[in-house]
Amino acid sequence: MLVHAGWVLPIASDPLRDGAVLVHGDRIVDVGPLDELVRAHPAEPVERNDGCVLLPGLVNAHTHLALTVLGGLLPSVSFGEWLPLLVRAMRALTPEALKASAALGARQCLEAGVTVVGDIAYGSASVHAARQAGLGGAFFWEVLGIQPDTLERALADEGYPASTDDRTPPDPRTRAGISPHSPYTSGPGLLRAAHAFASAERVPYAIHVAESHAEAELFEHGSGALAGTAGRFAMGLAPGSGVTPVRYLNDLGVLDGTLAVHCVQLRGDDIDLLAAKTAGVVLCPRSNAYLSEGPAPVGALEAAGTRLALGTDSLASNLDLDLLDEARAVRQLEPAMTAERVVRMVTADGAAALGMGETFGSLTAGYQADLALFRCAPDADPYEGLIGCVGRPSLQSVMAGGEWRVREGRAPEMVDAATTELLDRARNAVQAALA
Repeated sequence: MLVHAGWVLPIASDPLRDGAVLVHGDRIVDVGPLDELVRAHPAEPVERNDGCVLLPGLVNAHTHLALTVLGGLLPSVSFGEWLPLLVRAMRALTPEALKASAALGARQCLEAGVTVVGDIAYGSASVHAARQAGLGGAFFWEVLGIQPDTLERALADEGYPASTDDRTPPDPRTRAGISPHSPYTSGPGLLRAAHAFASAERVPYAIHVAESHAEAELFEHGSGALAGTAGRFAMGLAPGSGVTPVRYLNDLGVLDGTLAVHCVQLRGDDIDLLAAKTAGVVLCPRSNAYLSEGPAPVGALEAAGTRLALGTDSLASNLDLDLLDEARAVRQLEPAMTAERVVRMVTADGAAALGMGETFGSLTAGYQADLALFRCAPDADPYEGLIGCVGRPSLQSVMAGGEWRVREGRAPEMVDAATTELLDRARNAVQAALA
């Protein structure tokens, strides 16, 4: 099949006016001008999408799909006030509710043009929901508040995939990873053990870091809203050392190759360390604003050469999962950043930050056939047009792994009546827990 659009953004090469992508099965075979591809492949059916911009499926590099059910339930307050409310809300969610919530989140991602996520997983619910929906990505099993020597048992208890041997073909669309929640909920021993596990298993490692004023105060002075949390969960942490959370991770030897999420409260040599050591930094500007903790120093991170990606975080701290709204938010923080640069953050750079840059994020022969089409017809700069005029309301179609998952802006119904009732009960339970 040849999928045409008025503009095609391969990301790895220059934009194509009246371009097309040749798809066979779950792979991209060729990309080029429509007339050339039609001559080269005259038997291929052509799907025309005049007035649309076509680009790779977007990469939402930081999500919590299983928390989608919390949308609108937690107030926009400071992080120190919000975190205890989140804990209470999550305790009210059953495993069945988490699974249903992840399915709802997967659909909302697809309907925003996203085909790849970097998801924080509370067990296997998110990865199963994503696979069923057609989403790919890295799924980071979250660990916190446990002893280092119990790590592998804890992961196994939560359904973490067992190591595979060379005879087992890997899933080309998903991979497992690990995420100690943060420096204030995972002690130094657990941080090191999780990093060593990730290195040995060759899986990605992610951590929330430098997300809030309260976290900075904890590490600087040993006080503040997170002191009690750190005392209960981060066994072995000695807060108040005066180092930043980023420097702390580096001194532990666990910053190398890490996907660092948020990175709002930075000082000293934090930015240089993040640029030199990490797999990338995922910015979540609307979540940070929701919790009154931003903005991240986008310009300084960019100037240092940091690989930057974007994420929506969860609906516990955001209004929706529209990644292009996140792109517009980061552009407002750093107006000098070009639209093309921002689009790279939600495609190729996001995929590379997740360790999946050789499969996703670009319209390149051999890559997964993940396509997003938005109704937008810019005359000159398609990148500016994309950022300026579209988002979820302008989504036309989404292909993931060679299958159309969204048509006319809507995905097939993934949440049946019984699941809807389950989600309603879950929301009621959360509201009661927060009352």
